[in-house]
Amino acid sequence: MKIPEDILHQFNPKKITYNKGDYIFEIDQTPKYYYQIMSGGVKMCFYNENGNEFIQGIFGPGKSFGEPPLISGLKYPAHAIAISKVELLMITKESFEELLKKHDDLHWLLTKTLSKRLYFKAKMANGITSNSAENSILSLFNYLKKDVLNSGIPFETKIDLTRKNIAGLTGLSVETTIRKIKKLEGEAKLKIINGDVYY
Repeated sequence: MKIPEDILHQFNPKKITYNKGDYIFEIDQTPKYYYQIMSGGVKMCFYNENGNEFIQGIFGPGKSFGEPPLISGLKYPAHAIAISKVELLMITKESFEELLKKHDDLHWLLTKTLSKRLYFKAKMANGITSNSAENSILSLFNYLKKDVLNSGIPFETKIDLTRKNIAGLTGLSVETTIRKIKKLEGEAKLKIINGDVYY
């Protein structure tokens, strides 16, 4: 979801910058702000007791994140961590609720945004249970390319995730992920340049 900046500025936003690796919020914290990315990227993730990372979502410029707990009044189910230097605009929970009450079109946009995220999670779940590792990986890459980075040019999008991150998002093992990415490269569905995946 992207709220026009001129509207956000009617609600006294704060502008804040985080460096790569900084925590924007942590799991089990109570939400207090609506966050919109001006530049950079953010991942939402959690770590299990073995220290393994599980990524729940990745968000790029013009995207918002963390709205479901903010709206529902529940605590965050994951950390939000900057994956690059990131610049955010943020408004308080109270201001966000007031904004939605005043702007039906933005309320509807939020509903569509959250529905798309649920759809993506369902698609990924289908991929995990479909026995098609390639489809799971391509579903993830399509989501990153079109919905996160708003790109449509073939092989322009750098997938800025480790093979372990991709495995965590798709429910595959790291070994299977590496093998299937090489296979997709051989089928000319992606490119690998200096170890980086481009889709």
